[in-house]
Amino acid sequence: MEWEEALLGAWGGEIPPQPASYYRRRAARARQIAEGVTTRDMKAQFLDEAVRCDRRSPHGRALRLHDRR
Repeated sequence: MEWEEALLGAWGGEIPPQPASYYRRRAARARQIAEGVTTRDMKAQFLDEAVRCDRRSPHGRALRLHDRR
């Protein structure tokens, strides 16, 4: 969770929804960065972020399974 989302949630504010394409791009970028990272912990953080973005995108899981082929 981003700090802005946590802050809005704590204040009772609504988090404006982002389009699915935003989360797909963000997940793809996190995976791309994770490929170049050499530290195991940093790689895990970027891959966790990618999974969170996949869950927010309605079609993220289907895209992720397609990319593995």
